[in-house]
Amino acid sequence: MEIDPHTLGIFVAASLALYIAPGPDMVYIASRSIGQGRRAGVVSGLGISAGIVVYVLSAAFGLAALLQVWPPLFAVVKWAGVGYLVYLGVKALLSRDAAFDPTPKRDRASDFALFRQGMLCNLLNPKIGIFFLAFLPQFTDPALGDVTLQMLFYGGLFTAGGIVWIFILAYAFGAAGNWLAKRPHLLKMQRWITGSSMLGLAAFVALDDLKRQ
Repeated sequence: MEIDPHTLGIFVAASLALYIAPGPDMVYIASRSIGQGRRAGVVSGLGISAGIVVYVLSAAFGLAALLQVWPPLFAVVKWAGVGYLVYLGVKALLSRDAAFDPTPKRDRASDFALFRQGMLCNLLNPKIGIFFLAFLPQFTDPALGDVTLQMLFYGGLFTAGGIVWIFILAYAFGAAGNWLAKRPHLLKMQRWITGSSMLGLAAFVALDDLKRQ
């Protein structure tokens, strides 16, 4: 397998543009970092990255193609994702915690829960699978060797860059959380911000799907 330097440069530029574009992943990492600190943001982001790895492997080996050839599966996974976002939003809004407390608490989400939620947020969004199925092949060339290996290379590179971006986001928004921790009168807004963000994402995805029908 060979990698064309020019193609690699275009891929890196496209990936950077995707990283900085606001989206559900960025909102999720930001809300977790603000609400529970930088560690929570990083762990949540790693869960998101794990979901991306699954879709990269699916795209590379052709499994994600099922989402295109069998529309009912797309609809089931799509609306399951909407339901999960609604669940997270309502859970945040109904929480008795009025604010983010920087000290450890028993009811704070564990690392495993944060990782699992981040991963599910990606796995229950079939558009990501379709995206990688359409995105990765654009940078492959059968003349340069095995296409599957090329897709795995570019998918791995995208995931690695995404992890670096996760640390940047978690650090930035975690600092905002520390700033809020010193202003108790603002902390009670945190759960409403988190819950509203999740519900807003669910509404956006649902309305976007309905418009396309």
